[in-house]
Amino acid sequence: MRLPQTKTTIALLTACVLAGTACSKAETGLGSESADAITGKAKAAAAGTGAVHVQGVWKIQTQQFRIDLRLKRDGGVGTVVTADSTIELLRVGQDLYVRGDARLYQGRDGRGGADVEQSAQALRDKFVKVPASDPSYARLSGFTRMQDMITDLIRLNGKLKKDGREKVRGVETLKVVADRGRGGELRVALTGTPYPLKYIPSPSGGALELFEYDQDFPLVLPHADEVLDYGTLTDGKDPSGKPTGKPTEKPGGPVPGTD
Repeated sequence: MRLPQTKTTIALLTACVLAGTACSKAETGLGSESADAITGKAKAAAAGTGAVHVQGVWKIQTQQFRIDLRLKRDGGVGTVVTADSTIELLRVGQDLYVRGDARLYQGRDGRGGADVEQSAQALRDKFVKVPASDPSYARLSGFTRMQDMITDLIRLNGKLKKDGREKVRGVETLKVVADRGRGGELRVALTGTPYPLKYIPSPSGGALELFEYDQDFPLVLPHADEVLDYGTLTDGKDPSGKPTGKPTEKPGGPVPGTD
């Protein structure tokens, strides 16, 4: 009784190949809708997701960020690479932890010195817990807030127009452009849920891909011996915890994101 089923399966696979469809998921008909309707559905789909992975280059004015972040409603984890340093971010609930390479703790002019070198050594491989009261908290935690990131990543300015198709990570997408691309571009999945899969903020603004929607992941707090209390950077002690006799500045100036 299994032979007819096998023949049927082979016949179906052959038909798919001959038709050039490779038995992929059927399209949802989204392509027949207006650019405004497609964008609206993409925004709604992204707003309803439980998790997403964001990866790519984001340029804001003169700053360029290479982003690799996994985000969900109660936190996020990943890296942000700038021209000056690599920053690891971890947010669990309201608790934000930052870990940077040696360049992060050097002066803005790139020069070191005994104090800066001592700070860099003490902070090496350590997470710094940033208090919510610090000015850098809002900016750095913004990278780990899924809804904030999604809002920024679906910001299109100008008249919307459909502009053909493009495959993103093997998925067929519809291209939506704003003001002929000058106001941003979006790639929306044509199969399954109409998630935005790629965002281009402007012709020179980089490009970010969004994938692994609704795929949960763990957020693990660092061990106590991996964390340096932020207060030791500002309450008259050096990062190793030794009193200095007078208040010290944060190594190399403000925490990244404050200027």
